[in-house]
Parts: sequence; structure tokens; C-alpha cells
Amino acid sequence: MNKKIAVICYDHPTRKTQEVLLRLKGKGYHKVDVYAIPFVPRKPIQALITHRPTELLLTLENEQLAKNLDYTYIKKEIGELDNCFTENSYHSILIAGAGLLPEQLVTNHKIINSHPGYLPFVRGLDALKWAVYEDLPIGVTVHYVNKEADAGLLIIQEKIEIATEDTFQTICFKLWNLEMQLLVDSIEKVDTIKDFISLPTDVTEPHRRMPRVKEEKLYLKFEEYKNKNIK
Repeated sequence: MNKKIAVICYDHPTRKTQEVLLRLKGKGYHKVDVYAIPFVPRKPIQALITHRPTELLLTLENEQLAKNLDYTYIKKEIGELDNCFTENSYHSILIAGAGLLPEQLVTNHKIINSHPGYLPFVRGLDALKWAVYEDLPIGVTVHYVNKEADAGLLIIQEKIEIATEDTFQTICFKLWNLEMQLLVDSIEKVDTIKDFISLPTDVTEPHRRMPRVKEEKLYLKFEEYKNKNIK
């Protein structure tokens, strides 16, 4: 495919970065610029229940992976991205493992984000956990970002259906796979949308990390959720 794509990631390998780059290659995108911004180490999250994969697919640095895929690898400070995207014309700019972006950057450029929650009902962190705990839809939303958390213009979203044999962990896997798929699929999807829908922010406030006292009840909550929502 001849569409020129930009990918924003850290200069440190993550599962999401690797999977997005590999999926782009698998879909036939060969004009991809990988913009790597400095990784800022944070205190590891001491979650009781892990719901997103962290193990790498490949023991490779991002620069080497980009080289192997014949993609261009560009190291930049986050404040330099605005000029980079102004000077280069991209069909789509994807976030593939990066923190909050500057307001000026998301205002000046259409940048695509994937959120592992069904917006606008499940915003913020630990989206799957909160969806189960509060009996909200489980799904993925891909959207153009703006200055507000988990808001902007909707591109595509899908719900996860619960089957009899599902466990909390199988839903985690389904949700992750759907998120990676829809993020890459959004490149073609945007060309089919005439009028984008703005995601409201007044339905719910963004969630914080789920506290341990609630996590301790999560598997029980999932069984209740499953029995109520099974297809």
C-alpha cells in the first residue's frame, strides 16, 4: 500500500509497538516512519490482576525492528513532533505506545489512538476491569485524539461478545487482539467516513487505576457479568 504512515512510540521496546509495526507490515504498508520519543521510566504497576500483555514478541530494540521491516526510524523529542508532522505529509499518524501528547500536537494534527474501552462509557485506566466491575460494555474504540482524555472523533469501535467458555483472561486476550486489529484497520476506515462523530465527555469521568480492594472481587464480578451478558 502506498499510504504514508507515521507511528509514535517510545525509544524502548513495548509489546504494543512491536505488534503494531508487524501488523502494518503484514497488511502491506511499506512507507512507514517510526518516531521514537524518549522513554520515561515509571514505578512498576503493582496490579493484583494483569489484564494486558507486557511480554515482548521479539527481543529486539525498536530501531532494529524498524530496520528489519524496512521502515524509517527517527528519534525525536516529543516537542519536535509538531514540526515533523507539518513538514511531512502522512495519511495517518498512529500512537503505538506513548504517553499523553502535547495539546498543540493533537490540535494541529489528526492522530489516531486505540482505547481498550467502549467510549464514552468506559474512559481512563483499567478500562476492562472497570467495565466488568460496573457492568458496562466491553470493547475497543479507535479515535482521533484531542486535548481531553479518551475523547475526540470516533473512527471505529466494536464490542466484545461473551461466550460460555470465556474466562476473564480469555476476554483480556480477545480485547487486546481486537485493539491491535482495529488500530491498524483504522487507516483504511477513515477514508470511508464522511462525517465523524464527536465522542462526548459528559457521560462519565475517566477512571483511575482500580484499587486493590476492588481487584480482589474482580473474578467474582466477572462471573456475574458473564452470566448477565453471555451470548
